[in-house]
Formats: sequence, C-alpha cells, structure tokens
Amino acid sequence: MAHSTPKSHPLQILYVAATEERAGDGADALEAISDGPDRAVHPAASVEEIRDAAADADCVVFAEPLADDSDSHLLEAVDASGSTPLVLFSEGSPAVPSSEVFDGFVRRDADDAAVHLLDEIVWLCERGADRSTDESPDGGARARTDAAVLEVATDVATCRDRDRLFDRLVGGVVDILEFEYCWVATINFGTLVPRATAAAVPDDQLGPIPLEDPLSVSFRARQPIRIADLEPLEAVAPPFEHVRSLCSVPVGDVGVLYVASELPDAFDATDLELLEGLCGTAAAILERNWIETGIDNERDRLRRDRQRLTEEYDRLTDERERIVEERNALVSLLANVSEPTIRYELVDGRPVVADVNEPLEVVFGDEAEAVAGTPLAEYAVPNGLAEAAATLVDAVRAGEQRQLSCRRDTVEGVREFVITVVPLETGASGQEAPTSADGLVVYDDVTESRRRKRTLAAAASRLETIVELIDEEGRPSLNAADGYLELAEKTGDREHFETVEAAHDRLSAHLETLNEVASGDGDATEPVTVQEVAQLAWIDVDTRDATLATEGDVIIEANRDGLRELFEYALQAVIEVEREDEPADESITVTVGTTDDGFYVAGDRPSGSDGASRDTDPDSGRFDDDPTDVQLGLLERIADAHGWDVGVAEDDDGTAFAFRGVEAVDAN
Repeated sequence: MAHSTPKSHPLQILYVAATEERAGDGADALEAISDGPDRAVHPAASVEEIRDAAADADCVVFAEPLADDSDSHLLEAVDASGSTPLVLFSEGSPAVPSSEVFDGFVRRDADDAAVHLLDEIVWLCERGADRSTDESPDGGARARTDAAVLEVATDVATCRDRDRLFDRLVGGVVDILEFEYCWVATINFGTLVPRATAAAVPDDQLGPIPLEDPLSVSFRARQPIRIADLEPLEAVAPPFEHVRSLCSVPVGDVGVLYVASELPDAFDATDLELLEGLCGTAAAILERNWIETGIDNERDRLRRDRQRLTEEYDRLTDERERIVEERNALVSLLANVSEPTIRYELVDGRPVVADVNEPLEVVFGDEAEAVAGTPLAEYAVPNGLAEAAATLVDAVRAGEQRQLSCRRDTVEGVREFVITVVPLETGASGQEAPTSADGLVVYDDVTESRRRKRTLAAAASRLETIVELIDEEGRPSLNAADGYLELAEKTGDREHFETVEAAHDRLSAHLETLNEVASGDGDATEPVTVQEVAQLAWIDVDTRDATLATEGDVIIEANRDGLRELFEYALQAVIEVEREDEPADESITVTVGTTDDGFYVAGDRPSGSDGASRDTDPDSGRFDDDPTDVQLGLLERIADAHGWDVGVAEDDDGTAFAFRGVEAVDAN
C-alpha cells in the first residue's frame, strides 16, 4: 500500500480495540512512552468512530478484533480507515496475509510491545508514502483488489473438500485478475493432471504435463515462474492454442496453478505476487485439512480401539465374574461333598492342591493347610505309581473327566479307592481348551465292594470246582460202585463187594475234598489281577525314590495274601540289588509286566515305547541259576503252592524275577 507524507504536527494515532475500556487503556499506554515524537492517541471501539477519526489520523492501530469480528465487519473497519496506514497489534500471527490488508504488524505478547508499536508507527509515517493516491482510480482498484483477495482467501480457508478448494481458487483468480484461462494441475504418478479448470479453458486441448516438461519447472523448483512470451521459445510448447504468456505458481507440494493469456507480457510482478499469496494460502489450507483429516482418522481409530478395549474389558469382567461364581460354587461343593475330595488349580501350568474338604482330612489324617500348594499327582496318587500319576495330570490338563484306581494309606490302614477327576469346565475333542483349569478329585472308597466282589468270585470259583469234582471224580466212583454192587448181587462173589467198598472209600475222600472247597478252608484262591496286587504290595515296600511302572495286566487264580507277600519280597529285593549298582542320584524304576505264561518283576526295565523294543518275555534259560545270591526260599514256596516255576537273572538290563506256568483266568 502507498502511504501519506509525514505531518509537522504531533502524530495523530487512532487506537482501535474491542471495547472502549481496552481502547482507552491501550491509548494511554502508547501515550505514556517517554521516547519518540509528540503524539496524541485516540481510542476507538466501533466502525463509526473509525470512519469519523481516520481521516485526521496519521495511523490506525488495530489492537484486537472488534466486538463483532466477522469478516464483513473487518472489511468495513479496513474500508473505514481510508488511506490511513494500518498497523495490526495482536497476539500470534494474523489469520490472513497481513501484507495484503495491513501496512505493519507488531506482536502484542512480545517484550516492550508498546515501544515496538510506536517504532512501527513512526517508521510508517516517515516512509513518506502518499496514501492519498488511493483516491485516484488506481488506488481505488488496489483497495478493491485487496478486499477481493481477502474474500477469496477467506473462501478458500473454509473449504474442507480438496476439489471444491481448487474450484474456488481458480474462480477467485479469474475474478481478481480477470484472466479467463486458469486451471490447477495436481501431481499424479509423475505427471501434472488438470484438476480444476475455468470455464474458458478448452478441456479437449489441455492434457497431463510430465514432470520433465518445461511447464513443470515451477513445481520441481517450488518457485513461481512468469513467461512473458511463449512464441519465441521453441523448447516450451503452449498448453493449448493461442496462448502467448503464462504464469505458473506451485501450490505447496500438491500441484501448480496456471494462468494463461493470449497476449504477450500480460502479467506483471504484482500479479505474480498476488498469485503466490493465494497459492500459499491454498497450500496452507490443504496442509491444515490433511493434518485435520489425519487427526480425525487417528481419533476415529482411537475411538474404535477404545470401543474394542471397552468390549474386551467388559468381556473379561464378565469372565472374571463367571470364574468367581464357578469357583465359589466349587468351594461350596467341596464343603458339601461327603467323600474325600481335593480341589485343584493350575499354577504356572502345573496342577497343585488348592484345598481339601473335611472328610479327606478325617480319612487320610492330612490338614488342608499342610497339603495346599503340593503338586496334585504327588499327593493324590501314592508314590511310585508313575502311570496313574501321568494319567491324572493328563486328565487335568485336557479338562477331561476320568477315573483310575489306586490304594493308599488311611488312618484305618490301606484302602482301595476309585479316583474321579472332575474338571470345572470339560473340554471336548477338536474344540478349544477349557478356559478354567480348576476342578475336583473325588475319592470313592471301594474297599468293601471289591472285597464282596472277590468273595463272590471265590464262591463262584469254588462252586465251579465242586461241579468239576463231582463230574470228574465223584460220578465215576459212584457209577463203579453201582455197577459192581449189581454184579455182586447176581454172582455173590465177595471180590465184587470189595471193589464196591473201595469205590465208596474214594467217594468219601472226594466228599471231604468237596467239603473243603465249599467251606473255603485251606489256602483259598480267587481271581486277582497282577497289576492290582503289585500296586498294593508297593505301598508296604520301602521304595524311597523308586518308581513303579506296569506293562500289561492279567487275571490269575491265586491266594491274594500269598501273592501280595510274593510281590513285596520280589519288589524289595529288586530295589536293594539295583540300589547297590546304581549311583546314589540315579532314580530306580521297577517294572511289573506280563508274559505269555506268567509275569515278572524287573529292575530298571524301561516301559512304554522303549520297552516295546526290549525282551519283556525272557526265555526260561535265563532263570536256571541265582547269580544275585538272593534267597529264593520264600518265593519258591509261594510259587510252588500255586504250581508256578520261579527264576532270577541279572544282566545289563538289571535284575529280574520271572514266574512261569501261570494260567490266566477268563475275565468274564
């Protein structure tokens, strides 16, 4: 803008603020500065006051927006100032390009802001610019141009849509400069593609411009380019026919604003400066929109994440409440179950005892506080029963309900139990693992029921033996006596009566045998399982850190007490022999397995898949001698009573006892 010459009288300054009080305070502060020329500062707080006082003022200071700070009132205030120089005195940078509206700008939040403001006013007044020229046709046009630029900048600043912003930018340039050929091209994969065009631009002639094209120099250099005449430039092809002069101004890193004319040298430096200001505003608005879009997208993402986390929190809260309810129900169930029961839970992936009920404390004599935290398999299954312990742990981790049998010491002696694993949440094959790892282990005392079953089985076996004895021994003797008695009656031969008497004696002996069998006198036998009796014997043996493994099982006819005594001796002997040969820190494994015609007890004989490849059915030659010097008297006596053969052997695999000639009993 042009400015008037300095006046000889004291400077007349008009101080504009939003309220009369602020205007008065600012005017007083400016007048109170001791340095500088003489001055008179007049406060103003309305457009009418500005219009009345601006003509006599050397400078107008806009200390802050007016009470109604809309764009229309700002333009009215600027227009009311007329040719008087304008200084913006505010905090922060102005919202619009200050050079297009104000002659000077001073930050109000700086140190000694009032002193700097006075210096700016003096400098403007002494610069000697004649603002009276604004009353000429050129000056009025400049003021109108400034107002139009402000209006276009304001219009562009309100755009949120990229395409609409380009359209308004092109339309504003056409209105301000009155050049009808104007368009915006944006970068797209290495070419500048027309994005918004004025109505007069021939779309059929306007095409993409490669970045290596001379018309793209302004975009590559990020500088405005003004070409006065394209006709003599052979290297530069006009964008379309009849174009002689061209201005290209970069719009940030987005694209280029082109303005063309059919006349040579149609643009001056003022036009280029105006275009540069508008394009700078557009670039700033585009960047603002891009940042705000990113902020909006990030806010939406954070909202979605918050919603997801809220839903996950609610789900976990519901899950926690469900688990608490189930655990409370489990604790209540534990207290109400009449059978000895353990409540277990997983700690670091291992099942441990969490609590036991009162019946278990009574039966086993263990207090809940003493066993809490003990590994479940170590407490629930007697020491050494490796297979039963592994089965228990597998059932707990799989969330499966299983049953297994064992014998363990109680306050009343050794009792037989069926252990039932009852997980809190049961898993299913092919489905996800259960979310809860808690559950119960319930002991069902089956000692008496199994004892009754064994008694019934023994009675059935005796009845079967009686029938066999009658058929095989009694009936032939009776038939012989009847035959010879009939013959003696016919012949009267004394010899036949002697034969009848001998038959009666044999029949009497058979009857005594039948009586013994029926009464169960003597060493009564019954159907028993080898594995069951071996596990029972294991409890009474000093096993220390040894482990019992079983390979196969078979039902045999044997005296239960005698067979248990046999196993106790064999197990103890194998453990003692192997402990002498093994280092102190080595664990000893004792295996009880079955063969085609009997069973064996072996030290350190592997089980499972390893054992499948070894000789678990040794030939009879291995047991002809006793290389371990173990006295076999007790074993031989019990084996002989059952009609079995016994032998002992020792090799690299360990020490083993084998019992042969054992007949298996049909399980049915």
